Formats: sequence, C-alpha cells, structure tokens
Amino acid sequence: MGFARFSRRFFSSQANRAAYSFITTPIFYVNAAPHIGHLYTAVLGDAAHRWSQLAGATPTIFTTGTDEHGLKIQKRLFDTAEISSTDYVRTTENRHVDTVHKFWNVLREGDHIYKGQYEGWYSVPDETFLSPSQATDGTEPGTKVSVETGHAVEWSSEENYMFRLSSFRDRLLEWIDSRPYPVIPESSRQRVRHWLLHETNSDLSVSRPRSRLHWGVPVPNDSSQTIYVWLDALVNYLTVSITPSQISHNSQTHRHDNGTEICGSVWPATNQIVGKDILKFHAVYWPAFLMAAGLPLPRRIVSHAHWTIGKSKITQKSVWLPRQMQTSPTPWVTYSRGSVPRDSTPGDPDSNFTPSCSPRSRGRIFTVPPSVERVKKTSH
Repeated sequence: MGFARFSRRFFSSQANRAAYSFITTPIFYVNAAPHIGHLYTAVLGDAAHRWSQLAGATPTIFTTGTDEHGLKIQKRLFDTAEISSTDYVRTTENRHVDTVHKFWNVLREGDHIYKGQYEGWYSVPDETFLSPSQATDGTEPGTKVSVETGHAVEWSSEENYMFRLSSFRDRLLEWIDSRPYPVIPESSRQRVRHWLLHETNSDLSVSRPRSRLHWGVPVPNDSSQTIYVWLDALVNYLTVSITPSQISHNSQTHRHDNGTEICGSVWPATNQIVGKDILKFHAVYWPAFLMAAGLPLPRRIVSHAHWTIGKSKITQKSVWLPRQMQTSPTPWVTYSRGSVPRDSTPGDPDSNFTPSCSPRSRGRIFTVPPSVERVKKTSH
C-alpha cells in the first residue's frame, strides 16, 4: 500500500469525520541514539497532523515526548526532521506526575487495583511481565527468553499492586470488534483479538518494589512501590489533553457537533500511532485502564511495522542514521519527510533500510513523493 493511499484511507477520512484532530506518538524511552524507527513514527504523526490541518479540523493537536534521559537527543532529532508537535511532554514534569497520581487514585478508589503477590517471568529490556506461554527456552541451557522479542527473561516473585485486567476481557472484545475498527491495519487488530482471547485471563502487575525500580513515579501513599513504567507512560496522553480534576468516574462528557463524545478539552485521541512492539500496551492495557477510569477510548490506534538495517533488527550498534543527520541534516530532512513514508507504510511487513535507501542514492533526494503531489493537488 503506497503512502498516498494510506493517507487517504487512514487519515483523510478520519479528519473529515472529526471536528477536532488529536494525534499522538508514544513517549520514547531512549537508552541509545534515536534510530529510524523513532523517526518513522514521528514522521507519520506529523504527516497526519498536517493533513488534518489541511482538512480544516479545529483544533489540531499533535503530541510526542520522551523520558528525561532522552530529552535532548530526541528533541534534536525531531527538530532536525521538522516534526511540528504542538506539545512535548516529559515524564518528570510536575503536570505529568500529578496526572499519573490522579489516574492511579481513581483506579484504586474504583477497586480496580489491589495489592497481591506476583510470580512470573519478567523481561527487563521490554519492561513487562510475561505469561508462561510468552516465554520459551533460550539458546543457553537453563535460560528463558521472550517469544515476541527474544530478550532474556528472569523469574520474579514480589509483592505488587495488581490491576483487574481479567474483569475487562468481554468489554475489550466487544470494543475491538466494533466498527469502525479501532485498531488498524487488520493484521494488528487480529493480533489484539488473539491477545484478548488468550492472555487476559489473569490480572496485570502495575507496580514494582522501589528497591528494584528506584526511578519513576512512586505509588501514592506507598513509597515502597513504583508505578509500572507503562501505566506511567500511557497516562501522558491524558497529561496533554485534560486536567487531573477531569479524571474521575463521574467525568462530564459532552459532544462535538458531529456527535463525537469527548471528555474535558480534547480527549479522546483521534489517532494514536505506535510501533507493533508496543501494540499490546496501547490496544489491551490502555483501553482497559481507560474503561476502569470511566474515560472514553481512543478513536483509532494505528500500528506500524518495524524497520530493519540489512534485514537485521535495529540495535544500539546500528544507529548511524542520527549521526548522519547531525553531520549533514538537510538531505536527511528531505528524505525523512518524503522517502521514509513512501518506503514503508503501517500495513507493510518490516521494511529494510540500507545505504541504497539513503538520500545520496539514485537521486531520490530530488524526487517529489506521490503523497506530496496529491496534497498539492487537493489543496488548490
């Protein structure tokens, strides 16, 4: 599927239906130099944001962000690529911590969170607990790895706060099958259906002992526990859209002229753009958290495939792209805004990035992408 067709199908129709546009990327947790995967997510969000502006949506909001560790390096990359976000949230900002605390308290007051003993496999790189079926034998004797990511896992037994995920299974299944489908492309929606059918029969750990995770937002009224990093990160979408006082089981909702239900100023998001590696967090855990808090669910979650380098997964050792952008930014800005969206779309399998894809090859830096031509025609 070409980017122009992707834009028409996933974004223009969305903008036409919505009186407002609220587009998000995840908060990027940067433990090394940002790579083309981060750039790709941001460029897709920026393209959707600009498309919504052309379509006349009011207001048009586009948010992104990072943890404190990645702030400078991430902002430099996005500034170079001319990513036009309207808000940039950091996980250590007071407004975010306040929103996380309020969200946690609403879940706790609704009896959706309880304290219990958790035992299971934990992946440190993925920052997530795994069910027995999600862990398999590693190449080294006596080791286990994540089935999905291949990262090593360790057995963990600790006292945590637990979220009653299992009680939302039926509502989540009803949501994922509702039309228009809330998760696209269809292959991603089917993955979510599989998870809901087979991996939501148990509850979800939403904290870790402070002794094992000393950074992050502390659990309110329990300094011995730190809020699970993914609950913390997901709440950033509320940080930039509503005030803590608007997070309540009794939240007042109203409707735009086209009938869209909203809570507060702009929530829910119209498009949440994520990589396929974090789809479960956004399309299983996030909707369940919102249901528990009595808040509207995002209208659409767009999941895109990964980029590889030489058909191998991008790692911390294969991040030469940002260095190239810093030493010669102009051609890379043009490439990121044109060829990157053209060379891969959310519905495609993983896309391979090689030096032959670069802006110095085959004169592609001077090629106007079909998506740009189409926008030019429709804007006259």
